[in-house]
Amino acid sequence: MTRSDFVHLHCHTEFSLLDATCKIQGLMRRATELRFPALAMTDNGNLFAAVQFYSQAMQAGIKPIIGMRAYVAPGSRLEKQAHGIKEASFHLTLLARNEEGFKNLTRLSSIGYTEGFYYRPRIDKGVLKELGGDLIALSGGLKGEIPYYLYHDQIDEAKKVIDEYISIFGKENFFLEVMDHGLDPEKKVIEESRKLAREFKIGLVATNDVHYIHRHEAMAHDALICIGTGAKLDEPHRMRYQGDQYYLKSAEEMKEIFKEIPEAIENTVLIAKRCNIEFDFKKLYLPKFKAPEGKTQDQYFNELCQEQLKERMGGSVPDEYQKRLDMETTLISKMGYISYFLIVWDFIRFSREKSIPVGPGRGSAAGSLVSYALRITDIDPLKYHLYFERFLNPERVSMPDIDIDFCYERRDEVIDYVKRKYGADKVAQIITFGTMKAKAVVRDVGRVMGLAYGEVDAIAKLIPNELGITIEQAIEKEPALKEQIVKDSRVAQLIETSKALEGISRHASIHAAGVVISDVPLTERVPLFKTEDQVCTQFTMKDLEKIGLLKMDFLGLKTLTVIDKAVKIVKKMHGVNLDIHHLPEDDPTTYEMLARGDAFGIFQLESSGMRDLLKKMKPSKFEHLVALLALYRPGPLGSGMVDDFVKRMHNPKLIQYDHPGLEPSLKETYGVILYQEQVMRIVSDLAGFTLAQADSLRRAIGKKIPEVMAKEKKAFIDGASKHGVKERIAEKIWDQIDYFSGYGFNKSHSTAYAAVSYQTAYLKAHYPVEFMTALLTSEMNNTDKVVQYIEACKKIGIDVLPPAVNESFKEFTCIGKNIRFGLAAIKNVGTTAIESIITSREKDGPFKNFFEFVQRVDLRVCNRKVLESLIKCGAFDEWKLHRSQLMAMLDTALEMGSNLQKDRNRGQMSFFENTVGEGTFHDEQATIPAIPEWPENQKLAFERELIGFYVSSHPLSKYTKVLKNYATATSDTLPEFNHQAEATMGGIVDQLKEILTKKGDKMAFLTLQDLVGSCEVVVFPSVYRETSNLIQKDQLIFVRGKVDARDDPPKILADEIVSIDEVPKRFTRLVAINLKTAGLVPDTLKEVRRILLRHKGTVPVYISLMDPKGRRTVFDSGENLKVETSDALFDELEALLGENSVKIRS
Repeated sequence: MTRSDFVHLHCHTEFSLLDATCKIQGLMRRATELRFPALAMTDNGNLFAAVQFYSQAMQAGIKPIIGMRAYVAPGSRLEKQAHGIKEASFHLTLLARNEEGFKNLTRLSSIGYTEGFYYRPRIDKGVLKELGGDLIALSGGLKGEIPYYLYHDQIDEAKKVIDEYISIFGKENFFLEVMDHGLDPEKKVIEESRKLAREFKIGLVATNDVHYIHRHEAMAHDALICIGTGAKLDEPHRMRYQGDQYYLKSAEEMKEIFKEIPEAIENTVLIAKRCNIEFDFKKLYLPKFKAPEGKTQDQYFNELCQEQLKERMGGSVPDEYQKRLDMETTLISKMGYISYFLIVWDFIRFSREKSIPVGPGRGSAAGSLVSYALRITDIDPLKYHLYFERFLNPERVSMPDIDIDFCYERRDEVIDYVKRKYGADKVAQIITFGTMKAKAVVRDVGRVMGLAYGEVDAIAKLIPNELGITIEQAIEKEPALKEQIVKDSRVAQLIETSKALEGISRHASIHAAGVVISDVPLTERVPLFKTEDQVCTQFTMKDLEKIGLLKMDFLGLKTLTVIDKAVKIVKKMHGVNLDIHHLPEDDPTTYEMLARGDAFGIFQLESSGMRDLLKKMKPSKFEHLVALLALYRPGPLGSGMVDDFVKRMHNPKLIQYDHPGLEPSLKETYGVILYQEQVMRIVSDLAGFTLAQADSLRRAIGKKIPEVMAKEKKAFIDGASKHGVKERIAEKIWDQIDYFSGYGFNKSHSTAYAAVSYQTAYLKAHYPVEFMTALLTSEMNNTDKVVQYIEACKKIGIDVLPPAVNESFKEFTCIGKNIRFGLAAIKNVGTTAIESIITSREKDGPFKNFFEFVQRVDLRVCNRKVLESLIKCGAFDEWKLHRSQLMAMLDTALEMGSNLQKDRNRGQMSFFENTVGEGTFHDEQATIPAIPEWPENQKLAFERELIGFYVSSHPLSKYTKVLKNYATATSDTLPEFNHQAEATMGGIVDQLKEILTKKGDKMAFLTLQDLVGSCEVVVFPSVYRETSNLIQKDQLIFVRGKVDARDDPPKILADEIVSIDEVPKRFTRLVAINLKTAGLVPDTLKEVRRILLRHKGTVPVYISLMDPKGRRTVFDSGENLKVETSDALFDELEALLGENSVKIRS
């Protein structure tokens, strides 16, 4: 193919954030169409896209040129006094000539963010002198320093700058850049630049400031600029790119524009030929772990593994374990990963020594005995049949990937240790980019188009609430969206523009867990980015791995914090030193609790679907929990795998093996292929594959590439035949492997996380008060979770008591068999006020009365606002005074307390303190006003206002049975409903917003709070007119309506609203029994029939079966099974089927 004789040297990708729309793949596709031999990327002050741009250009057969549009400060980069962005910096285009030039670009970009940032990541001529080697510099567009002076007729200034840049880069490496987008100022700059090029004998180079790929994308780009600047498209004096010429023009177009200066076109090719950069993706740059004096790394590693495994095994290492350890250490050494394992071992050792909770492992690392020996994981891989080759495959060399869970409150301590150990300049967190997702981009574009919020919101909500859905997919799935596009040109424009911007990177932030550790200062390998005083890499995790740097995930897992707090509370309350890593195996009490579905707060098991499956499965050993975590996923649920597993678990006669050789692999899962490791063992046992070959086969099957599949199938069947398996049987087994491989789960990960599930379940089963205290503390700032857990506490007989100044601490506290609210949960009560209360109490004992409290605490921090909040939420209730009385006494108490504290501070003692005693003085002097208590609803409203929920009681408490029997949904089960499904729900109106429609009709949006959380209810005008008297704050109502599942969280669109007192009268027509088909066994249905026969009556019973995809089948149980409704009937059915399985319908 003949290449064009022009190269674009000034091109912005989407990583010139909110300034360009060019996706790299699209750029390469268009560059290929235009036959460009090379292409440069020059993003705004950054190198975010360097690795992706290089990789995709090489794949497309286009030479990549890595550069950036630098921002050069007028003076020093450290001076940040310019008056606004226009004076803060000039543009300069920099291109790397080779690897050394790229290193200099890397340092310059890093300096821009870490030292020179002022509106933009700026550098200055001082650092350019130092780091300008091996770079080619172009003078930039109209915002470049030289063009700026030329346009403003400051020719001498322009000449001075040319001299500076020639001295920095050399005459052969500095070019005057000329652009022509049809703007008058550019014409003037071109003319002057030609003169100066001749005078200084330097080259001219023609560029186009590429910000979008095709000319027709100018409007979408303009919308992006408005999104970035917060402007609207119709604003006259906003920032904009004039015209539609900022696209990737063809060589012919560029030659036509610059036909008067052909050398400017020719120079683009000459420059491209001089830029030769090569990224080596085969090299690894692992940091070196320093072994103790006198030992090699290999010696130290082997000794450490041997010693620690011996310790793990109780003094001697069984032969099977020794053989596995030798195999793993040999492979790790051969692959060059010893340093990696020692680094991970070291920071986990530090964590354990500092009592920072560490998880038992996650991902495939749990399949390594070395990881187990070094206490990187706590899962014995041989005990649970986990394979090292699933973690590190010697036939497919790739960087090991060990992700570690730490206590989320103390994770940063571990990162700080790593920085100290290897050097702060060699360790950093990792960048991540937020992209413009379907719903968000529609809202963004709608705003800049000036469309009404409600209108745009309605269109955005037509996009189904599915993970990763695109606008194109939404149009196909949602007829209403397609209809809107056809009938309304504004909507068509909105969607067209949104599609053009969809998926573009919108902003940069720091990855929640990723940390990179380098062998040399990071700026020698990767550019750095700074945001909010935190430095991170400019390359993403994938890009860092590609260039051979060591990245790890330091994850913060809140559950580890909960476990740690619970263990400490157990020690404090009972003096028991609970070793959470050595709990009794298969504890009956724990499994009995789980079999009841009592799993609120249990790691990975607390969702309603999981609780339902627990009741059906009735786990009785650890392996059941491992299986449960692997089963409860969309694939297994939808495929019938869960049903097969549960049926076989309870009826072993159903278990069948197509070949006896399958039993060792599948016995623990009752003949069901559930884990990826089982696939590996099957092909190893039956076809003689090594485990490394088996892992490669597993990966190949997962990718479903036909030619690879055919090759692997032949290898399996040939191998099985050699091992005496008939071809017909081998074919059948292959088909099973192929089918289940799409649902197979990583057993190593499931085992590690099941260990955490078991730990939390054990704590809850044996120390429920202590566990729930820790759990509530961990979720103190999440109102919905706290409400949910308070309700869960009630169900197991634990009362969560209101705050009390004599018992509460900062966090939730165990008080006997109950839990006392933490003071930190009270609005307006800050840390210093809490410290003052607790310090006084610990120093001088409990507070005797309200006046004494005010006298003892520091009133500078425990001010009026704090005391009012404490009164209103019931923190002084123990003194048997009404809250209304305390509020009436507050002024007097504050005055007395303030005066007393002033006297103390002056060194004076009150006469009464010396003679009568404080208690007596206050008893005699303070008169308690004889006023009634606030009404109950006002008391509860104050609690709700200050704590976020009701504590002393709940307005809905007396309607618990009504809600249980008549409401088909609660705020936490609503997400399980399909879009447009009917739901009924009761609650209290917590927040209310009334608006007028375009027609002038009133409608409302209200937040309905039930006993476990809250959800939004939309009341349209027709329903509002009939029920406006009920739509008031703090009103108790019952809603029937359709679920709008397009938003997250879902909401209810009301069809009917009644007072909660009216529910039994209005809604009793039939009994509905709701069952999920996953794991349902015939014996359960037989028991349902027996219960119904014991309660014969006249009310019809309907059975509703819901499959894993949310589809329902409803049938009438018949005349013979009509019932008389009663609490006894509902209790028996729910004991069998689970909470919320029985409802009364209208």
